[in-house]
Amino acid sequence: MGEMVTRTLRLMSPPDTVDTVHDLLDSTWEAVPDLHMRDRMALDTAIIELAANVIQHANRGRPITATLTIIAFTDRIEATLSDSGEIGEVDIEGRTMPEADELAESGRGIALMKALVDTVEHRRVDGFNHWTLVRAREQVRIPDAPPKHMPSVSISGIIDEMARQRALEEMGILDTPPEDRFDRVTRLAKQLFGVDGAMINLIDGDRQWAKSVAGNGPEEMPRSASVCAVTIEDERTLVVPNLFENPELRDKAVADELVFYAGHPLHAPGGERIGALCVYDGSPRTFSEREQEMLRDLADWVQQELTASHELSRAAEVQQGLLPQSLISMPGWDIAGMCLPARAVGGDFYDWYPVGEGAAITLADTMGKGIGSAIIAATVRAVLRSAARFGDVAGAVDLAAASLNADLDTTGLFVTLLHGRLDMDTGEFTYVDAGHGLTVVARRDGTIERLRSSTPPLGVDLDTEWQSSSVTLNPGDVLITASDGLLDLYDGTLDALDKIGALALLASTSSEVTDAVRTRARGVAPDDVTVVVVRRDG
Repeated sequence: MGEMVTRTLRLMSPPDTVDTVHDLLDSTWEAVPDLHMRDRMALDTAIIELAANVIQHANRGRPITATLTIIAFTDRIEATLSDSGEIGEVDIEGRTMPEADELAESGRGIALMKALVDTVEHRRVDGFNHWTLVRAREQVRIPDAPPKHMPSVSISGIIDEMARQRALEEMGILDTPPEDRFDRVTRLAKQLFGVDGAMINLIDGDRQWAKSVAGNGPEEMPRSASVCAVTIEDERTLVVPNLFENPELRDKAVADELVFYAGHPLHAPGGERIGALCVYDGSPRTFSEREQEMLRDLADWVQQELTASHELSRAAEVQQGLLPQSLISMPGWDIAGMCLPARAVGGDFYDWYPVGEGAAITLADTMGKGIGSAIIAATVRAVLRSAARFGDVAGAVDLAAASLNADLDTTGLFVTLLHGRLDMDTGEFTYVDAGHGLTVVARRDGTIERLRSSTPPLGVDLDTEWQSSSVTLNPGDVLITASDGLLDLYDGTLDALDKIGALALLASTSSEVTDAVRTRARGVAPDDVTVVVVRRDG
């Protein structure tokens, strides 16, 4: 089909509008200088009409995501817009232009597109609408001949691209900080092959983004300039001894920086090709079969790490799903919580649920971070919830400790815990503090009262006798309990609790406090940070 020009745009509306599409069209036509003006005018009108209709109607007025891809072949232009809207089957053949006296903004879209291009196609695949417009270029069009049906040659590729983009986004790895588990691979590859550099590149919609770079190389570059974007078009290892001597890739070469290239594709868990592990050099060189095998082995290593990342992301979704998703209906009370793991998953959790004329409230902190701590935290939550039938909190904690002692002893972990029951009528909060000691009551008069811990954490002493204490929250008082990760956001001392207590008295809602902590912690917290705020109106 000859050389082609491809441009892709990811739309999210709102805030994107058809103005965003205009910008993409302008940049596309600049790359196709021989495009006839009639082609440009017809395609501009048809594509904008399609985009406007999708933005306005495809999701029945709700926000929508879409991907627009334009491919300029030597004989045709194809534009495919794939959207997440709810529209099902569309009668394209039955749509005709309204009579002159009936012309209006509504009802003319498909008919107008049919008048401007040779083919209008619609497919619904995997929950997405895929619209494709095809117009033969004036250079090959027969003068005065009526439009003819030209089946798209790119629609299957566009659908594959949509699936690839969706898989990449679901992995949640784009624009994340460097990680040593990936950097080890690129450092080894650079040293092993004796090249100038090695990279782990992921191919986003219109860019290449590097998860890891060893040597000189850009963290981000246009997809159109990327050799790795070519690598993902095939399952095989791509080896180019001299880019300047390759007619299809020489425009991607950079003198003294990128002349030799070898790359192997990387896959998402579903099999979609999302990027490549590559090595490169500023001088031409050969790359033996043995070296290609070693590069594939290193790519397999990266693949395992990417799969682990995806599994951690799924685990994080599950863990966040275990947190209470809605506020308890307790007139006169305002409760909010937040949990921000230092890694994908963490050992902190909070919980609340109705019990009698009030609620059970829990905050726990498992020593350590990661999967092991998260499993223990989930077990603590499940046991405490199952013990809700106990009238006293000490009995619930005793059951949790007895159930977990063997596991905690085997893993060498322990759990600090605040577990209590709040009576919404009297304001009495009866609790057990198991080695936690990070709970304060901010009184309406400005004083801060710290609740002391009198028993060790779960998993430390098998013979502990759990004793409950109580405190009364009067109108205007606020109870705040947190994990020790909160202290690291300040000076690392217990003075942080006083600062949070003072903040709670100034705030008008409990969620204002948790939002402030989340903002302070995001991206800088070395440990899991969890906070629960309970405010009595008054």
